[in-house]
Amino acid sequence: MLKRTRLRHANRFRQIIHALVRNGFGYFVQKIGLMNEVPGLKKWRLKDENRITSTEERVRNLLEELGPTFVKLGQIASTRNDIFPQALINELEKLQDHVSPFTYNEAQYVFKSEIGEDITSYFAEFQEEPLASASIGQVYQAKTKDGRDVAVKIQRPGIQRQIDIDLDILHEIARLAERHIDGAEHYRLTKLVGEFTKMLRRELDYTIESKNTDRVRKQTEDNPHVYIPEIIWTCTTRKIMTMELIKGRNVNQINTPDLSEKRREHIAETIVDTITRQIFIDGFYHADPHPGNIYVMDDDIIAFLDFGMVGRLSVELRENLAYLVVGILRRNNDDIVKAIEKIGDLPSDIKRGNLKKDIDEFLDLYLSVSLNEIQIGEIINDLLALIGGYNIEVPHDLTLVAKSLVTVEAVVSDLDPDLSILEVVEPLGGEIMREHFSPKKLSRRLRAYTMEYIDILSDLPESIKKVTSLIERGRMRHDIHIPAAEQMSSRFSRIGNQLSLSILLLAISIVLSALIIGITLGDTDDTGWLQLPVLEIGFFTFFALFVWLTLSILRTRKK
Repeated sequence: MLKRTRLRHANRFRQIIHALVRNGFGYFVQKIGLMNEVPGLKKWRLKDENRITSTEERVRNLLEELGPTFVKLGQIASTRNDIFPQALINELEKLQDHVSPFTYNEAQYVFKSEIGEDITSYFAEFQEEPLASASIGQVYQAKTKDGRDVAVKIQRPGIQRQIDIDLDILHEIARLAERHIDGAEHYRLTKLVGEFTKMLRRELDYTIESKNTDRVRKQTEDNPHVYIPEIIWTCTTRKIMTMELIKGRNVNQINTPDLSEKRREHIAETIVDTITRQIFIDGFYHADPHPGNIYVMDDDIIAFLDFGMVGRLSVELRENLAYLVVGILRRNNDDIVKAIEKIGDLPSDIKRGNLKKDIDEFLDLYLSVSLNEIQIGEIINDLLALIGGYNIEVPHDLTLVAKSLVTVEAVVSDLDPDLSILEVVEPLGGEIMREHFSPKKLSRRLRAYTMEYIDILSDLPESIKKVTSLIERGRMRHDIHIPAAEQMSSRFSRIGNQLSLSILLLAISIVLSALIIGITLGDTDDTGWLQLPVLEIGFFTFFALFVWLTLSILRTRKK
C-alpha cells in the first residue's frame, strides 16, 4: 500500500521530501526510510540549512511552504496541547495561508458546474473582486434578483484533488514515523492525521457548514443580542455557499476607545455568554471564534460567521467538563482527578499519586490570584498539557473547547479587561449539575438501570445453561487441591449469596425510587393501583431483607 501511494503521487511526494530536507529535517527523512525515494537526494546536506531559526519555526515554515493542506494540519495540531509541547503550539498558532486569489473566470466555471447557470444570469449584481480569499475558497458580494444582498463562497478549483493527494501522503508519513522513530507513538500521529482528515473533508463540503450555520441560528433564535446569517439553500451546494450579507465591522475593525464603557461591556459579555452557552448547554459550538468571524452590527447586535469548524459535546462529556470546571473553582483535587478519569482514557500503569501531586502544584500556581485574573481557557489548556504527559488520551472535542475559550478570552480582553469567563461559566456549570440531578434525569437513569438489570436477569438462565453444558462435556473439569478448600468454598458460597441479596436490594431500591418519583411528579388520580399500600409493603420488604443481610454478614465474620 505504501509503495502504491508513492507511485500514484510521485511528483508531490518528491516535493514534500525536498521541502523537509530544505527546512532542516533531512534526518527525519533518512530515519523513516525515504532517502532513496528521490534520485540525487543523498547529495543534499542533512544538517540544518538555517541554524538561526528554531525547530518550531522551521516546522511552521515547512507547513506554509507545502500549502493549504499542511497549513490546515498545523492549525488543527495547534489545538492539541495534550500532545505537542507549548513552544510548538505557539508557533503553529502563527500559521498563515499564502495563496494567490483565483480568477473570476475560474470562479464562474465552478459556479456554472455546480448551479447550472452563469453567474451573470443568476444574480442581478455580482462583484468580480472577492471580499476575502483563503486556501479553500473565496467570498464574493452579490445581489439576488429579488434584491437581497448576499455573500457567495466559491471553492478553489482543484483543491479537492490536491487535498486528497496530500492526505494520502500524510497517512503514509505518519505510519512510517510511528514504525521507525522511537517515541513517535506518544504523539499518536496516525490517529491525529485521521482526525484531521475527517475535519478537513467536512470543511470541503459547504453543505455541512451551511447545516451547522442553520443549527446555531436555531440555537440562538431567542437571543435578541445575537444574529446568525440565513443560508440561501437554492444557491448552496458542496462547492458553493450563499448566505445573507452581514453589514457591520468585525471585532478587529472596531476602534475600542471610541466606544463607551457600557457598550464595550455589553459586546464582551454577549460574545462570552454566547460561546460558553454553546459549549456547556447546547453541546454544539463555534470552534474558531477569532475576531474575523465575529461582527458588530447596528444596535451592537453580535453576528457570528464561518461555522466550517465546530465542536460537539455529548451530554456525558458536557457534564464531566462541568464537573472539571467546578472542581477547579473549588480547588478540589479529588474532583478534578475523578473528572479526568471520566473524560480521558487512562493507561493501566498510571501513577495516580504523582498525578494528584502535579495537580496540587498546578492549582497553587494558577488559582492563587483574584477571580478576574483567572483565564479558564488557559487553565484547561495547560491542564490538558499536564495530563498529556501521563499519556492520558482525551477527546479532540475537549481540546477544541480549550482552544475556543482561549480565543474568546483574547477577543474580549481589549473590550473588557475586568470580565472573567469564570463568572459566566460557573453558573452554567451549576445549571448543568442541577439538570443532571433533576427528577426527570434521575427518572430516566432509574428506568435505564432497571432495564439493564432486567436484561442481565433475562440472560442469566441462558448463561447458566451454557456453563452447565460445558461442565457436563468435561471442558471445565479441573482437580485442584488447596488446603482448607471446603472452608473457602463455604465462605465463597456465603459471599455469593450475600452479593445476590445485595443486588436484589439495589433492584428494590431502584423500583421504590422510581415509584416515589412517579407518584411525586405524575398524576395519580387515575392510577388506582397506586391507591394500594405498595410503598408500605415495599419498605417493609426492604427493611426485612436489609436486616437479614446484616445478620448474615455478621455471622460470616464470626466464622
